[in-house]
Parts: sequence; C-alpha cells; structure tokens
Amino acid sequence: MFAAHRIVSIYFLIQAVSAAAWWALLFVYPPSVKWFQPNAWPNETLLTYWLADFILIIMGSVLVSFATARQSAWSTIAVWGLTTACWYPTFVCLAISVRTGEAWIATAMMVSMSGVSLAMATIYGSIHQSPATIRVTPMSGGTAVIWTLAQTVIFWGAFLWVLPMAIVELERHFGWAAFQHDLQSMLSMMLFCFASCLGIGSGMSMALFGDGTPLPTATAPRLVLAGPYRWVRNPMAVAGVAQVIAVGWYLGSYSVIAYGLVGAVLWHFLVRPIEEADLRQRFSDGYESYYQSVGLWIPKFRKQS
Repeated sequence: MFAAHRIVSIYFLIQAVSAAAWWALLFVYPPSVKWFQPNAWPNETLLTYWLADFILIIMGSVLVSFATARQSAWSTIAVWGLTTACWYPTFVCLAISVRTGEAWIATAMMVSMSGVSLAMATIYGSIHQSPATIRVTPMSGGTAVIWTLAQTVIFWGAFLWVLPMAIVELERHFGWAAFQHDLQSMLSMMLFCFASCLGIGSGMSMALFGDGTPLPTATAPRLVLAGPYRWVRNPMAVAGVAQVIAVGWYLGSYSVIAYGLVGAVLWHFLVRPIEEADLRQRFSDGYESYYQSVGLWIPKFRKQS
C-alpha cells in the first residue's frame, strides 16, 4: 500500500495533467467551451482564465506533487497554499451557476477538484503531524458538534446539490428527458427527509458519544454504539446513498440515481475495508463483537448492550 504522502503526490500530479488536458480540449475544440459556461457568454470569457490556471493550478500542482513526494520542509505550506488558490475560482464558478442557473458542469469540476485538494491537504497534515489517511482527533462535545455540522453543510452542498445539477445539465446536453410520475415530488421529499434525519442523527452521535467527527482525518477516539449505530454499522453511508437516490428521484434523473448507487459500491469496496481495519486495530474485541452483532446495510432493531 502507498504511504499517505505518496498518495498526495500522485493525486496532485494527476490534477496537473487533468487541468492541462482540459485546457487543451478548450483550445483545440472551441465548441466544447459552451459546455462549461453560460450560453450567453462569448467563448473568450472562459478562455481568458488560461494564464491564471496555468500558473496557479497546473504549475502549482506539479510543484506540490514534487514537494510532497520528497516531503520537503515547505511541502505543507505548498499543499495548503494550492488548496486555498483552488477555492477562489470554485466560489466564482458556484456564484455564476447560482446566478444564471447554468454552467453546473464547470462548477462540479471545480468543487470536486477543490474538495479532493482539501482532503489531500488534510491527509498530509499540519506542520506538526505526519501524513495519515485516518487520524484520531479528540474534541470536546461542543467542538465536535460544530465541526460535524460544518462538514455536513459542505458535503451535502457538494454531493446533493452541485454534482446532481451537473449530471442533469449533462443529460440535457445529450437530449435525455427527465422521468415523471404521480406523487414523485412528495415521495422523493419524504425519502430525503428521512435519510437526512438519519444522517444528522449519525453525525451527532459520532460527535456527542465519540468526541470526534465523521471525517476520517478527524475521527472519533471512542467507539460509537449509540443512536443509529445500534442498528447499522455505518448509518451515514446508508443515509448518503438514500439522499442521492431521493434527489435523483425528485429531479427525474436516472443518471443521478445511478450516481448514488455507484457511490455505494465504491464506498463498500474501497472505503469500508480501510475504516474497518482501523476500527479493529484501535478497538480490538469491542469492535469485533459489534461487527458480528450489527449489520452493515440492513438494520437489526435490537438494542446493543
């Protein structure tokens, strides 16, 4: 398995190559510009950003990849500097999409890049911490609640609003019609509300009973067996998948629903094994007993001792 700093280095190299390839597409095939900006804008509007992107995003990502690979003394500052630089154009794109109702594909791309960059910066750690994909961060109950609510706003905004809107916009470019049926709005909103309550209840249980947050790099130091965790081992994953399906149902988008199901598969096979290995290492027999008695996806409605 790659060390955490290698993962960070590889990611930023991929980010540099991807950004360069995207700009190459825009210049080589000018009609593609219309996919990433409001229709009323002339092509020159987006293309004028090439120099800032080349210096800050492309060259900056190459520099950070090199620094993190060598674990240079200034690498942490470089990672956080680049991450901060990524968020400025992200907020610009978000404001444009909210204002015009268009260009959600570009906004989703920027939110994804900035979000993963932030995750990589968090993994790489602060000046006083070594790189780690999972880091225990003890907090007081109040601090954990505040951080959990902040994470909830960010994740819900990205995964339940920006990305679905981009998928729907992509469907429109391909001429795919939305599906509709009776009671669609009411039933989908009911599912969304139920899943959201489950997600918030899970996050608050993690904060109040575990003294940490759901984020792996600020995870709880205590094993949480209360709240929704009494019935499923990862209720936040269940809630997140159900929320995306509800959003896709509301929008009438099969693609958004598929996006939620693909997310469930990726979490199950890529994220879950890492989380479970960490919990086994930290809580030993206590987690093993919990693992054997509580289901992963299907609830078991019995109170844990």
